[in-house]
Amino acid sequence: MAIHEDITEQHQSQRILQRTKQFLAALIENIPEGIIAKDARNLRYVFVNKAAEVMIGMPRAELIGKTARELFSAETAELIERRDRQLIAQKQQPQPIVDIVDNPVKGRRRIAVRRLQIDGPDDESHLFVSMFEDQTERAEASL
Repeated sequence: MAIHEDITEQHQSQRILQRTKQFLAALIENIPEGIIAKDARNLRYVFVNKAAEVMIGMPRAELIGKTARELFSAETAELIERRDRQLIAQKQQPQPIVDIVDNPVKGRRRIAVRRLQIDGPDDESHLFVSMFEDQTERAEASL
């Protein structure tokens, strides 16, 4: 006696899910806006896309696992942490906030950032996602 189970639909669902994951990964990695994600519990960077690497001027291997205090000047780290606390209170910040920051590689930069929290399954926030654009050259050109 043998039991046979038709798993065609399951395989099709797995292929669709895999294609969706690949599509989203390629999209996030290649858009021109910098995207970073931080663990909301310890404020360590957990994801950095290519555009963010270029804008920050450091490879993601140097950013992942570190906090703003380990990467930036005290003034810039304090600003980033203040924005993190604001995000905790608001849950999201869909309108860009423009700040001047000291980049350890590129100097003073004008950065526009939109941010949101991604809640975990137990409704406790687990990630901050920041989408940012370096507006320094645009601001200097308009002067």
